[in-house]
Amino acid sequence: MLTEISELIGMEVYTDNAIALGNVDDLVIETDTQKIEGLFVNNPNPLLVEHSRSISVPYRWIHSVGDVIILKYFPKFVRTEASPDRVPKIRKIKEEVKHAAHVAEEKLIHAEKAAVAKIKEEGKKLADEIKEL
Repeated sequence: MLTEISELIGMEVYTDNAIALGNVDDLVIETDTQKIEGLFVNNPNPLLVEHSRSISVPYRWIHSVGDVIILKYFPKFVRTEASPDRVPKIRKIKEEVKHAAHVAEEKLIHAEKAAVAKIKEEGKKLADEIKEL
């Protein structure tokens, strides 16, 4: 039986199919409710998590805690790259950002040209005033 939540750190985590996921590296705690929200697993099993990227396992997925942690649920495989359904959204956002940057650059160029023209005009007026003196 656990006496402190810090005892969870370092414990082995197994899926519901008895496949080793990895070890608990840290805890995700909701400070308002002071409850554990998840277990942070660094370098998880690459057979379960793409590129063995760190993941947070929701605490509600835990079945039991003893000498090891056994999950009642874990996906067959966790993808860490952008999913195909998100790719069009990401492309759209990239295009919008690119367009906004282009518009901002055009405005900046226009403002620079206007400033240069104004400076030339003021310089010409000043030169004319100097000639009159």
